[in-house]
Amino acid sequence: MARVLVIEDNGTNMKLATLLLTRAGHTVLAAADAETGLTLAHSEKPELILMDIQLPGMDGLAATALLKQDPATAGIPVIALTAMAMKADQDRSRLAGCDGYITKPLRYQELYAAIDALLVNREVEAAGHLPEPHHVPSLFVREEATFEPPARDEAILKGRLILVVEDNETNQKVLVRQLALLGWAADVVDTGVLALERWRSGDYALVISDLRMPGLDGFRLAAAIRADEQTRGEPRATQVPIIALTANSQQGEEARCIAAGMDGYLTKPLQLATLKLMLARWLPHGAPTALPATVPAFLPDVSVARSAAAPAVDVSMLESLVGNDPAVILDFLTDFRASALLIGTALVAACQADDTVGVGAQAHKLKSSSRSVGAAALGDLCDRLEVAGKAGRLDTLALLRPVFEQELRAVLAFLDACTAAAPAAVPTVTS
Repeated sequence: MARVLVIEDNGTNMKLATLLLTRAGHTVLAAADAETGLTLAHSEKPELILMDIQLPGMDGLAATALLKQDPATAGIPVIALTAMAMKADQDRSRLAGCDGYITKPLRYQELYAAIDALLVNREVEAAGHLPEPHHVPSLFVREEATFEPPARDEAILKGRLILVVEDNETNQKVLVRQLALLGWAADVVDTGVLALERWRSGDYALVISDLRMPGLDGFRLAAAIRADEQTRGEPRATQVPIIALTANSQQGEEARCIAAGMDGYLTKPLQLATLKLMLARWLPHGAPTALPATVPAFLPDVSVARSAAAPAVDVSMLESLVGNDPAVILDFLTDFRASALLIGTALVAACQADDTVGVGAQAHKLKSSSRSVGAAALGDLCDRLEVAGKAGRLDTLALLRPVFEQELRAVLAFLDACTAAAPAAVPTVTS
Protein backbone atom coordinates (compact mmCIF):
# COMPACT_ATOMS: atom_id res chain seq x y z
CA MET A 1 0.00 0.00 0.00
CA ALA A 2 1.00 3.64 -0.43
CA ARG A 3 1.95 6.67 1.59
CA VAL A 4 -0.63 9.34 0.79
CA LEU A 5 -0.19 13.03 1.54
CA VAL A 6 -3.52 14.73 2.27
CA ILE A 7 -3.48 18.53 2.00
CA GLU A 8 -6.79 19.72 3.47
CA ASP A 9 -7.57 22.58 5.86
CA ASN A 10 -10.96 21.30 7.04
CA GLY A 11 -10.61 19.09 10.11
CA THR A 12 -13.67 16.95 9.43
CA ASN A 13 -12.67 16.32 5.83
CA MET A 14 -9.12 15.48 6.92
CA LYS A 15 -10.42 13.01 9.49
CA LEU A 16 -12.67 11.36 6.92
CA ALA A 17 -9.87 11.05 4.36
CA THR A 18 -7.52 9.65 6.99
CA LEU A 19 -10.05 7.05 8.12
CA LEU A 20 -10.82 5.86 4.60
CA LEU A 21 -7.16 5.71 3.60
CA THR A 22 -5.93 3.92 6.73
CA ARG A 23 -8.75 1.38 6.50
CA ALA A 24 -7.48 0.57 3.02
CA GLY A 25 -3.98 0.05 4.40
CA HIS A 26 -2.40 3.34 3.33
CA THR A 27 -0.17 5.53 5.48
CA VAL A 28 -1.39 9.12 5.75
CA LEU A 29 0.72 12.27 5.87
CA ALA A 30 -1.32 15.35 6.76
CA ALA A 31 -0.95 19.05 5.96
CA ALA A 32 -3.45 21.84 6.63
CA ASP A 33 -2.01 24.31 4.10
CA ALA A 34 -0.19 24.31 0.79
CA GLU A 35 3.15 25.46 2.17
CA THR A 36 3.32 22.59 4.69
CA GLY A 37 2.16 20.20 2.00
CA LEU A 38 4.92 21.26 -0.39
CA THR A 39 7.51 20.77 2.34
CA LEU A 40 6.22 17.26 3.11
CA ALA A 41 6.05 16.37 -0.57
CA HIS A 42 9.75 17.18 -0.97
CA SER A 43 10.93 15.57 2.26
CA GLU A 44 8.71 12.47 2.37
CA LYS A 45 8.18 11.74 -1.34
CA PRO A 46 4.67 10.23 -0.95
CA GLU A 47 3.30 7.91 -3.61
CA LEU A 48 0.13 10.02 -3.98
CA ILE A 49 -1.23 13.44 -2.97
CA LEU A 50 -4.85 14.38 -2.26
CA MET A 51 -5.01 18.15 -2.75
CA ASP A 52 -7.90 20.37 -1.66
CA ILE A 53 -8.39 23.05 -4.32
CA GLN A 54 -9.38 25.85 -1.95
CA LEU A 55 -6.78 26.31 0.79
CA PRO A 56 -5.88 29.32 2.94
CA GLY A 57 -3.06 31.34 1.44
CA MET A 58 -1.72 29.49 -1.59
CA ASP A 59 -4.53 27.47 -3.16
CA GLY A 60 -4.29 23.82 -4.12
CA LEU A 61 -4.00 24.39 -7.85
CA ALA A 62 -1.06 26.77 -7.44
CA ALA A 63 0.61 24.23 -5.15
CA THR A 64 0.01 21.48 -7.71
CA ALA A 65 1.56 23.58 -10.45
CA LEU A 66 4.68 24.05 -8.31
CA LEU A 67 4.88 20.32 -7.63
CA LYS A 68 4.63 19.49 -11.32
CA GLN A 69 7.27 22.07 -12.26
CA ASP A 70 9.80 20.58 -9.83
CA PRO A 71 11.58 17.47 -11.19
CA ALA A 72 11.82 16.09 -7.64
CA THR A 73 8.03 15.95 -7.23
CA ALA A 74 6.68 16.09 -10.78
CA GLY A 75 6.09 12.33 -10.87
CA ILE A 76 3.85 12.20 -7.79
CA PRO A 77 0.21 11.79 -8.84
CA VAL A 78 -2.09 14.50 -7.49
CA ILE A 79 -5.85 14.07 -7.04
CA ALA A 80 -7.77 17.33 -6.71
CA LEU A 81 -10.47 17.58 -4.04
CA THR A 82 -13.28 20.09 -4.40
CA ALA A 83 -16.64 20.72 -2.80
CA MET A 84 -18.44 21.36 -6.09
CA ALA A 85 -18.73 19.16 -9.17
CA MET A 86 -18.15 21.98 -11.63
CA LYS A 87 -16.68 21.38 -15.07
CA ALA A 88 -14.66 24.58 -14.70
CA ASP A 89 -12.97 23.12 -11.63
CA GLN A 90 -12.12 19.95 -13.53
CA ASP A 91 -10.62 21.97 -16.39
CA ARG A 92 -8.61 24.13 -13.97
CA SER A 93 -7.37 21.02 -12.18
CA ARG A 94 -6.16 19.46 -15.41
CA LEU A 95 -4.41 22.66 -16.47
CA ALA A 96 -2.63 22.83 -13.11
CA GLY A 97 -1.35 19.28 -13.63
CA CYS A 98 -3.69 17.25 -11.43
CA ASP A 99 -3.95 13.59 -12.38
CA GLY A 100 -7.43 13.00 -10.97
CA TYR A 101 -10.45 14.78 -9.55
CA ILE A 102 -12.86 13.90 -6.70
CA THR A 103 -15.73 15.88 -5.21
CA LYS A 104 -16.47 16.06 -1.49
CA PRO A 105 -17.83 14.55 0.64
CA LEU A 106 -15.38 11.72 -0.02
CA ARG A 107 -16.95 8.35 -0.78
CA TYR A 108 -14.89 5.22 -0.41
CA GLN A 109 -15.84 3.77 -3.83
CA GLU A 110 -14.79 6.90 -5.71
CA LEU A 111 -11.67 7.43 -3.62
CA TYR A 112 -10.45 3.85 -3.91
CA ALA A 113 -11.18 3.75 -7.65
CA ALA A 114 -9.21 6.96 -8.23
CA ILE A 115 -6.26 5.70 -6.19
CA ASP A 116 -6.25 2.34 -7.94
CA ALA A 117 -6.40 4.02 -11.35
CA LEU A 118 -3.29 6.07 -10.59
CA LEU A 119 -1.22 3.66 -8.51
CA VAL A 120 -1.92 0.34 -10.22
CA ASN A 121 -0.24 1.45 -13.45
CA ARG A 122 2.83 2.66 -11.54
CA GLU A 123 3.08 -0.62 -9.63
CA VAL A 124 2.67 -2.63 -12.83
CA GLU A 125 5.52 -0.70 -14.43
CA ALA A 126 7.72 -1.18 -11.36
CA ALA A 127 6.92 -4.79 -10.52
CA GLY A 128 5.75 -6.23 -13.80
CA HIS A 129 2.54 -7.66 -12.35
CA LEU A 130 -0.90 -6.45 -11.39
CA PRO A 131 -1.33 -5.77 -7.65
CA GLU A 132 -4.50 -6.60 -5.78
CA PRO A 133 -7.13 -3.86 -5.96
CA HIS A 134 -8.56 -2.33 -2.81
CA HIS A 135 -10.67 -4.59 -0.68
CA VAL A 136 -13.82 -2.78 0.41
CA PRO A 137 -14.54 -3.47 4.10
CA SER A 138 -17.87 -5.20 4.57
CA LEU A 139 -19.09 -2.50 6.95
CA PHE A 140 -19.24 -0.13 3.98
CA VAL A 141 -21.50 -2.36 1.87
CA ARG A 142 -25.08 -1.14 1.77
CA GLU A 143 -28.01 -2.35 -0.26
CA GLU A 144 -29.85 0.44 -2.06
CA ALA A 145 -33.53 0.16 -1.22
CA THR A 146 -35.85 0.17 -4.22
CA PHE A 147 -39.57 0.79 -4.44
CA GLU A 148 -42.36 0.02 -6.86
CA PRO A 149 -43.53 3.19 -8.61
CA PRO A 150 -47.23 3.95 -8.14
CA ALA A 151 -49.69 3.91 -11.01
CA ARG A 152 -50.19 7.33 -12.58
CA ASP A 153 -53.56 8.04 -10.94
CA GLU A 154 -52.23 6.92 -7.57
CA ALA A 155 -49.12 9.05 -8.06
CA ILE A 156 -51.25 12.15 -8.66
CA LEU A 157 -53.23 11.52 -5.48
CA LYS A 158 -50.06 10.97 -3.45
CA GLY A 159 -48.11 13.87 -4.98
CA ARG A 160 -45.56 11.54 -6.57
CA LEU A 161 -45.94 12.30 -10.28
CA ILE A 162 -42.94 14.01 -11.90
CA LEU A 163 -42.72 15.67 -15.30
CA VAL A 164 -39.49 14.78 -17.13
CA VAL A 165 -38.46 17.05 -20.01
CA GLU A 166 -35.62 15.44 -21.97
CA ASP A 167 -35.07 15.11 -25.73
CA ASN A 168 -32.60 12.20 -25.58
CA GLU A 169 -34.31 8.79 -25.54
CA THR A 170 -31.52 7.04 -23.64
CA ASN A 171 -31.47 9.75 -20.98
CA GLN A 172 -35.27 9.49 -20.77
CA LYS A 173 -35.10 5.76 -20.08
CA VAL A 174 -32.35 6.13 -17.49
CA LEU A 175 -34.13 8.89 -15.59
CA VAL A 176 -37.52 7.17 -15.63
CA ARG A 177 -35.88 3.98 -14.36
CA GLN A 178 -34.10 5.86 -11.58
CA LEU A 179 -37.35 7.55 -10.54
CA ALA A 180 -39.13 4.19 -10.55
CA LEU A 181 -36.45 2.67 -8.31
CA LEU A 182 -37.07 5.51 -5.86
CA GLY A 183 -40.84 5.08 -5.95
CA TRP A 184 -41.86 7.94 -8.23
CA ALA A 185 -43.99 7.89 -11.39
CA ALA A 186 -43.10 10.05 -14.39
CA ASP A 187 -44.58 11.56 -17.52
CA VAL A 188 -42.00 12.18 -20.25
CA VAL A 189 -41.99 14.81 -23.01
CA ASP A 190 -39.18 15.69 -25.38
CA THR A 191 -39.71 19.42 -26.02
CA GLY A 192 -40.23 22.50 -23.92
CA VAL A 193 -43.45 23.35 -25.76
CA LEU A 194 -44.98 19.96 -24.94
CA ALA A 195 -43.75 20.27 -21.37
CA LEU A 196 -45.51 23.60 -20.91
CA GLU A 197 -48.75 22.17 -22.32
CA ARG A 198 -48.51 19.08 -20.14
CA TRP A 199 -47.70 21.12 -17.04
CA ARG A 200 -50.72 23.35 -17.62
CA SER A 201 -53.03 20.35 -17.91
CA GLY A 202 -51.45 18.06 -15.32
CA ASP A 203 -50.82 17.82 -11.61
CA TYR A 204 -47.07 17.44 -11.14
CA ALA A 205 -45.19 17.48 -7.87
CA LEU A 206 -41.92 18.45 -9.58
CA VAL A 207 -40.42 19.17 -13.01
CA ILE A 208 -37.01 17.88 -14.12
CA SER A 209 -35.94 19.61 -17.32
CA ASP A 210 -32.97 19.39 -19.63
CA LEU A 211 -31.56 22.85 -20.27
CA ARG A 212 -30.63 22.53 -23.91
CA MET A 213 -33.47 21.47 -26.17
CA PRO A 214 -34.57 22.61 -29.62
CA GLY A 215 -37.25 25.28 -29.60
CA LEU A 216 -38.26 26.20 -26.05
CA ASP A 217 -35.20 25.36 -23.95
CA GLY A 218 -35.15 24.62 -20.22
CA PHE A 219 -34.44 28.21 -19.20
CA ARG A 220 -37.39 29.62 -21.12
CA LEU A 221 -39.63 26.75 -20.03
CA ALA A 222 -38.93 27.56 -16.38
CA ALA A 223 -39.55 31.26 -16.97
CA ALA A 224 -42.86 30.46 -18.71
CA ILE A 225 -44.03 28.24 -15.84
CA ARG A 226 -43.13 30.90 -13.28
CA ALA A 227 -44.97 33.55 -15.32
CA ASP A 228 -48.10 31.36 -15.39
CA GLU A 229 -47.88 30.80 -11.64
CA GLN A 230 -47.51 34.51 -10.97
CA THR A 231 -50.49 35.30 -13.19
CA ARG A 232 -52.56 32.88 -11.10
CA GLY A 233 -51.30 34.51 -7.90
CA GLU A 234 -49.47 31.36 -6.79
CA PRO A 235 -47.23 32.12 -3.78
CA ARG A 236 -43.55 31.22 -4.27
CA ALA A 237 -43.59 28.69 -1.43
CA THR A 238 -46.20 26.53 -3.21
CA GLN A 239 -44.93 26.84 -6.77
CA VAL A 240 -43.79 23.65 -8.48
CA PRO A 241 -40.10 22.87 -7.92
CA ILE A 242 -38.14 22.93 -11.20
CA ILE A 243 -34.84 21.05 -11.34
CA ALA A 244 -32.35 21.71 -14.13
CA LEU A 245 -30.58 18.78 -15.80
CA THR A 246 -27.56 19.31 -18.00
CA ALA A 247 -24.54 17.47 -19.37
CA ASN A 248 -22.33 20.56 -19.21
CA SER A 249 -21.80 22.27 -15.86
CA GLN A 250 -20.58 25.63 -17.10
CA GLN A 251 -19.52 28.65 -15.10
CA GLY A 252 -22.46 30.98 -14.60
CA GLU A 253 -25.03 28.37 -15.55
CA GLU A 254 -26.37 28.02 -12.02
CA ALA A 255 -26.96 31.78 -11.91
CA ARG A 256 -28.92 31.54 -15.17
CA CYS A 257 -31.03 28.77 -13.64
CA ILE A 258 -31.79 30.94 -10.62
CA ALA A 259 -32.70 33.88 -12.83
CA ALA A 260 -35.08 31.67 -14.83
CA GLY A 261 -36.85 30.56 -11.66
CA MET A 262 -35.36 27.10 -11.23
CA ASP A 263 -34.81 25.58 -7.80
CA GLY A 264 -32.08 22.96 -8.23
CA TYR A 265 -29.33 21.84 -10.58
CA LEU A 266 -28.24 18.32 -11.56
CA THR A 267 -25.53 17.19 -13.98
CA LYS A 268 -25.46 14.14 -16.25
CA PRO A 269 -24.66 11.31 -15.90
CA LEU A 270 -27.03 11.52 -12.95
CA GLN A 271 -26.21 9.33 -9.94
CA LEU A 272 -29.12 7.62 -8.21
CA ALA A 273 -28.03 8.86 -4.77
CA THR A 274 -27.86 12.45 -6.04
CA LEU A 275 -31.34 12.22 -7.52
CA LYS A 276 -32.62 10.68 -4.29
CA LEU A 277 -31.24 13.56 -2.23
CA MET A 278 -32.70 16.18 -4.58
CA LEU A 279 -36.16 14.61 -4.42
CA ALA A 280 -35.92 14.41 -0.65
CA ARG A 281 -34.99 18.08 -0.56
CA TRP A 282 -37.99 19.25 -2.53
CA LEU A 283 -40.64 16.59 -1.93
CA PRO A 284 -40.13 15.34 1.64
CA HIS A 285 -43.83 14.69 2.18
CA GLY A 286 -44.32 12.73 -1.04
CA ALA A 287 -41.29 10.49 -0.58
CA PRO A 288 -41.98 6.75 -0.14
CA THR A 289 -39.41 6.61 2.68
CA ALA A 290 -38.19 8.94 5.38
CA LEU A 291 -35.50 10.53 3.24
CA PRO A 292 -33.56 13.50 4.61
CA ALA A 293 -35.14 16.84 3.69
CA THR A 294 -32.89 19.83 3.31
CA VAL A 295 -33.07 23.53 2.72
CA PRO A 296 -33.70 24.41 -0.96
CA ALA A 297 -30.59 25.16 -2.98
CA PHE A 298 -31.68 28.67 -3.93
CA LEU A 299 -35.16 29.73 -2.88
CA PRO A 300 -35.65 33.52 -2.94
CA ASP A 301 -37.80 33.68 0.21
CA VAL A 302 -35.23 31.46 2.03
CA SER A 303 -37.91 29.62 3.99
CA VAL A 304 -36.68 26.41 5.61
CA ALA A 305 -37.89 23.30 3.78
CA ARG A 306 -36.76 20.81 6.42
CA SER A 307 -39.81 19.85 8.45
CA ALA A 308 -39.70 20.15 12.22
CA ALA A 309 -39.97 16.36 12.49
CA ALA A 310 -36.90 15.75 10.32
CA PRO A 311 -33.58 15.53 12.21
CA ALA A 312 -31.07 18.31 11.65
CA VAL A 313 -28.38 15.67 11.07
CA ASP A 314 -28.93 12.44 9.15
CA VAL A 315 -26.30 10.25 10.79
CA SER A 316 -26.84 7.53 8.20
CA MET A 317 -25.01 9.76 5.71
CA LEU A 318 -21.91 9.72 7.89
CA GLU A 319 -22.32 5.96 8.46
CA SER A 320 -22.34 5.42 4.70
CA LEU A 321 -18.96 7.14 4.53
CA VAL A 322 -17.13 5.82 7.59
CA GLY A 323 -19.10 2.78 8.76
CA ASN A 324 -21.37 2.39 11.78
CA ASP A 325 -18.89 1.99 14.62
CA PRO A 326 -20.51 4.11 17.39
CA ALA A 327 -17.16 5.30 18.72
CA VAL A 328 -16.06 6.49 15.28
CA ILE A 329 -19.38 8.23 14.64
CA LEU A 330 -19.27 9.96 18.03
CA ASP A 331 -15.71 11.10 17.39
CA PHE A 332 -16.68 12.66 14.06
CA LEU A 333 -19.78 14.35 15.48
CA THR A 334 -17.86 15.73 18.45
CA ASP A 335 -15.17 17.21 16.23
CA PHE A 336 -17.73 18.59 13.81
CA ARG A 337 -19.67 20.26 16.62
CA ALA A 338 -16.59 22.18 17.73
CA SER A 339 -15.67 23.32 14.22
CA ALA A 340 -19.28 24.15 13.28
CA LEU A 341 -19.66 26.45 16.29
CA LEU A 342 -16.31 28.14 15.61
CA ILE A 343 -16.87 28.64 11.88
CA GLY A 344 -20.55 29.47 12.32
CA THR A 345 -19.69 32.22 14.81
CA ALA A 346 -17.16 33.69 12.38
CA LEU A 347 -19.66 33.45 9.52
CA VAL A 348 -22.37 35.31 11.44
CA ALA A 349 -19.86 37.98 12.47
CA ALA A 350 -18.83 38.43 8.83
CA CYS A 351 -22.49 38.80 7.84
CA GLN A 352 -23.06 41.42 10.51
CA ALA A 353 -19.97 43.33 9.34
CA ASP A 354 -21.06 43.18 5.67
CA ASP A 355 -17.80 41.30 4.99
CA THR A 356 -18.87 39.43 1.87
CA VAL A 357 -15.41 37.95 1.29
CA GLY A 358 -15.32 36.62 4.83
CA VAL A 359 -18.80 35.15 4.49
CA GLY A 360 -17.78 33.30 1.34
CA ALA A 361 -14.62 31.93 2.95
CA GLN A 362 -16.31 30.76 6.16
CA ALA A 363 -19.29 29.27 4.33
CA HIS A 364 -16.95 27.29 2.10
CA LYS A 365 -15.16 25.88 5.15
CA LEU A 366 -18.37 24.64 6.73
CA LYS A 367 -20.19 23.48 3.60
CA SER A 368 -18.55 20.18 2.75
CA SER A 369 -18.02 19.02 6.34
CA SER A 370 -21.70 19.69 7.09
CA ARG A 371 -22.73 17.51 4.19
CA SER A 372 -20.24 14.82 5.18
CA VAL A 373 -21.75 14.36 8.63
CA GLY A 374 -25.31 14.48 7.29
CA ALA A 375 -26.23 18.09 8.13
CA ALA A 376 -27.47 18.55 4.58
CA ALA A 377 -29.67 21.58 5.23
CA LEU A 378 -26.81 23.41 6.92
CA GLY A 379 -24.48 22.46 4.06
CA ASP A 380 -26.93 23.77 1.48
CA LEU A 381 -27.32 27.04 3.37
CA CYS A 382 -23.52 27.37 3.44
CA ASP A 383 -23.49 26.80 -0.31
CA ARG A 384 -25.99 29.61 -0.80
CA LEU A 385 -24.11 31.90 1.58
CA GLU A 386 -20.86 31.21 -0.26
CA VAL A 387 -22.41 32.05 -3.63
CA ALA A 388 -24.04 35.21 -2.26
CA GLY A 389 -20.85 36.27 -0.50
CA LYS A 390 -18.68 35.85 -3.58
CA ALA A 391 -21.27 37.79 -5.60
CA GLY A 392 -21.30 40.60 -3.04
CA ARG A 393 -25.05 40.23 -2.49
CA LEU A 394 -25.65 41.90 0.87
CA ASP A 395 -29.42 41.73 0.37
CA THR A 396 -29.30 37.95 -0.01
CA LEU A 397 -26.97 37.59 2.96
CA ALA A 398 -29.38 39.57 5.11
CA LEU A 399 -32.14 37.11 4.23
CA LEU A 400 -30.01 34.00 4.66
CA ARG A 401 -28.32 34.90 7.95
CA PRO A 402 -31.27 34.29 10.30
CA VAL A 403 -32.13 31.06 8.49
CA PHE A 404 -28.52 29.92 8.85
CA GLU A 405 -28.49 30.76 12.56
CA GLN A 406 -31.72 28.83 13.08
CA GLU A 407 -30.38 25.77 11.28
CA LEU A 408 -27.05 25.98 13.09
CA ARG A 409 -28.89 25.99 16.41
CA ALA A 410 -30.83 22.91 15.34
CA VAL A 411 -27.64 21.09 14.29
CA LEU A 412 -25.81 21.94 17.50
CA ALA A 413 -28.80 20.89 19.59
CA PHE A 414 -28.90 17.56 17.75
CA LEU A 415 -25.17 17.05 18.31
CA ASP A 416 -25.51 17.97 21.97
CA ALA A 417 -28.16 15.29 22.34
CA CYS A 418 -25.89 12.76 20.62
CA THR A 419 -22.80 13.57 22.62
CA ALA A 420 -24.46 14.54 25.92
CA ALA A 421 -22.53 17.80 25.74
CA ALA A 422 -23.56 21.08 27.37
CA PRO A 423 -26.07 23.23 25.47
CA ALA A 424 -24.43 25.22 22.73
CA ALA A 425 -24.16 28.97 22.57
CA VAL A 426 -24.98 30.06 19.04
CA PRO A 427 -24.39 33.60 17.78
CA THR A 428 -27.49 35.66 18.43
CA VAL A 429 -29.34 37.56 15.76
CA THR A 430 -29.08 41.30 16.10
CA SER A 431 -31.01 43.81 14.10
